[in-house]
Amino acid sequence: MGKAQKEWARRTRDLLFFYLGKECKSCGSTTTLEFDCIIAQGDYHHRMDTSARMSFYRRQYFEGNLQVLCTKCNTKKSIKEKNDLFSQDNYPF
Repeated sequence: MGKAQKEWARRTRDLLFFYLGKECKSCGSTTTLEFDCIIAQGDYHHRMDTSARMSFYRRQYFEGNLQVLCTKCNTKKSIKEKNDLFSQDNYPF
């Protein structure tokens, strides 16, 4: 990735944090912040390079599907989503 792409990705990340707020939407923490898709979109974007990942997050922001969570709250949300997915209510057997 070139220098211009890295700079664009950094600016985009900073702008997203500015628009969404620099604190966890769940607990208000201001440390270890991460972007989180409100409605899960899979995990393929975690394997993208930085500029592609920022494009993905920017698109999610414009669709109203992006929030800021701290690592702890994001992990809790992910665990809850997985538990809900595999709950007995979703499986008839």
